[in-house]
Amino acid sequence: MIHLNIEALTILSTLYVRDYQDTEGSQLINISSRGGYMLVNNAVSYCAAKFYVSAFTEGLALEMKNQHRKLRAKVLAPAATKTEFGRVATDSSQYDYDREFKQYHTAQEMADFLIQLYKSDEVVGLVDVTDFSFHLSAPLFKH
Repeated sequence: MIHLNIEALTILSTLYVRDYQDTEGSQLINISSRGGYMLVNNAVSYCAAKFYVSAFTEGLALEMKNQHRKLRAKVLAPAATKTEFGRVATDSSQYDYDREFKQYHTAQEMADFLIQLYKSDEVVGLVDVTDFSFHLSAPLFKH
């Protein structure tokens, strides 16, 4: 998880930025999690790794803007989304999202949120865990 969300994300993002920072219309959208903006019980390592994704991407977005680069860095922070992730993470063929979560989004809904973020001029696409609504915003971390 650390290698994927920190090491690989940093290397691949840096290479992408190197190649596309001056390409009109280019975007880098990294996938974080709502856990990248809060702490979740029994998921401290996951939240810490996703915090890195969020902070790194928001910081990269600010750098691109301050350097007047054409590339736009953005971060999508979903909450619970019904995919095969629960089954794989728990190594269970019987994983039941309805039993595990009060609310969740479908993969199609999350894909729609991703498209909204892509089409927007905002940096962050975040699911509000109080009502599961989706919001677009400027960077959330102080800088």
